[in-house]
Amino acid sequence: MIDQRSRQYQKRRSCVAVRLLFFFISVGSVAVTGCNRDNLRGAIPDQAVAKEIRLTLASSDVGPAVADQSASQQRTGWGTLKGQIRVVGAMPPDRLLNINKDQAVCQPGGAPVRGETVEVDPATGGLANVVLYALDLDGENVHEGSKAGKTDSIFYDQKVCRYLSHVLPMQTTQSLEVKNSDTVSHNTQIQAKRGRSINENIPPGSSVQYSPGKEEKEPISVNCAVHPWMKAYLLPRDNGYFVTTQQDGSFEIANLPAGIDLSVQAWQEKLGKNFDGIKVNGQPATWKRGRIALNLKPDETVMLDVEIPASVLE
Repeated sequence: MIDQRSRQYQKRRSCVAVRLLFFFISVGSVAVTGCNRDNLRGAIPDQAVAKEIRLTLASSDVGPAVADQSASQQRTGWGTLKGQIRVVGAMPPDRLLNINKDQAVCQPGGAPVRGETVEVDPATGGLANVVLYALDLDGENVHEGSKAGKTDSIFYDQKVCRYLSHVLPMQTTQSLEVKNSDTVSHNTQIQAKRGRSINENIPPGSSVQYSPGKEEKEPISVNCAVHPWMKAYLLPRDNGYFVTTQQDGSFEIANLPAGIDLSVQAWQEKLGKNFDGIKVNGQPATWKRGRIALNLKPDETVMLDVEIPASVLE
């Protein structure tokens, strides 16, 4: 259904764009495929054609190609996106980390330390640490509970030489208290692409403050220069339309705007934005560039049961 809607959108957008071109520019004839040629003949402005263009822009979803989306679509209420992301098939053995420094603190008792790149719940098959976040929403299309400007601080701890939050979304106006609860020093490096980066030595028991300042298009890495196996991710976003899947793979984003076309981005450390070959509600699907397209009805809850083959996570 999503693919069919996308094809219809592209065809209608192309037709309207070409009609606008002919309406405003008098430059001879252009060969057009898929549009009604009778409506495109001549470069002299035609009032009937102009009216048709205005009506098309006002009543359809082609507005983003030729006008601001807010002018062509209006929010009709709020809805919810929720579901579960699961891995199907046999997973390979856990990848073990090479703890080659400060073993007494970072590997107490010599117990093996698992990597966190792929976290699958043995009981449910749920895939944790997949982050989902809505794109290009602002103004009246953002619910009061998700508005930009949240300023509370988030406690971000390092313990037993690992970041306790492996994938953490936050608002750009929030701050992190990056804490070192270990008895050895850490060097925290946050490598932003658009916002603020840091490279800070944090002695045992100390902390530093970090504020991203700008929105990122995808998660940015957090590393420790002293202990190279330590790695995590932050995702600063302007509004609060984001979620990270729980241990069982479940997620929910509430109060998304209904009545307008939405794009929700999915990202996972191993997959990045490549979600090809998945199943959604039992049907083969592809989230192109990791994006979920939907249009909610007022008070609607859309449920997604997402299956990812284990082979793509090896």
